[in-house]
Amino acid sequence: MSNSSHHSVDLMPKYLPHMQHKDVMSMAMSPLDRQHWIEPDQDYPRYLNHKLALHKQGQRHIFDALPSSYEAQVELASALRRHLLADHSSLYCPLAAGLCYLPDGIELPASTQQPLWNASLWVADDVLIMQKLNDQYCLTAASLCSPSSWHLAEKIGQPMARIHDPVPTLHEKLTPKIDRFFDHLTVENPIQRFNWSLQASNELGQFPEDKQIYPANTPLYYRCERQTLTRLPQTNAIAFTIRVYLYPMVALAQVPHALTQLKAGIDAMPGSVKAYKDIIYFAPALQKYFSDLSSLKG
Repeated sequence: MSNSSHHSVDLMPKYLPHMQHKDVMSMAMSPLDRQHWIEPDQDYPRYLNHKLALHKQGQRHIFDALPSSYEAQVELASALRRHLLADHSSLYCPLAAGLCYLPDGIELPASTQQPLWNASLWVADDVLIMQKLNDQYCLTAASLCSPSSWHLAEKIGQPMARIHDPVPTLHEKLTPKIDRFFDHLTVENPIQRFNWSLQASNELGQFPEDKQIYPANTPLYYRCERQTLTRLPQTNAIAFTIRVYLYPMVALAQVPHALTQLKAGIDAMPGSVKAYKDIIYFAPALQKYFSDLSSLKG
């Protein structure tokens, strides 16, 4: 595996959603400042290399789009380019119809063939499009290089309820809310949300078949997803971005109460949610991070 698909991790966690939202299955939506639609940082080149390496290998299904999504792809690419030039002009400048990433002088052309795939190379985030088909919001296009244990091939063209099928308690709690939420999402009021999971490698892409029980000495990573949902005015499609942050679990020890609250959150989870979030696989390896907590309290 080439180094480009590895992610060198930040030492100080930027986001720790388990500390804000105790219910791991809540939607936890909050308003998004349009200037922070994307939050570029110095890690961007690593994500770009990761995407390009996967694309070159051709062994993972990382981009797909229904033909009917083309106009929405074009609109999203155009909106993303405007945002990066207007709100992140210290990092991006125009280059023909594309962009140049200034810190590294990376030239990022535009494409009329696969506008969404191409635009996804401008940012660290994965970029997806949801559109209403037959009265249900469906995934119609996606550039997905850092999935959290799912396969794009199984989800493209599917409605939200099917996409969330494996998530326990989600149908009862969230599916009606999600559809209602999408209906009410306005162009003026984009939304962001966060979720978290654990993993045993620093690979950005996590696929369902990678699962196993990890022994006690395995170093673990805390994985955070920052998701944004934005209504596109012309096509009425919804742009869905997912930025993955990875932190070694030891980094959480630098943040007061981060490990204590993580342990409390895991202890309070229903068994079905624990299984879905693979906590069962990480239980032996988690012990070492939590074992010192009792002595710290005294």
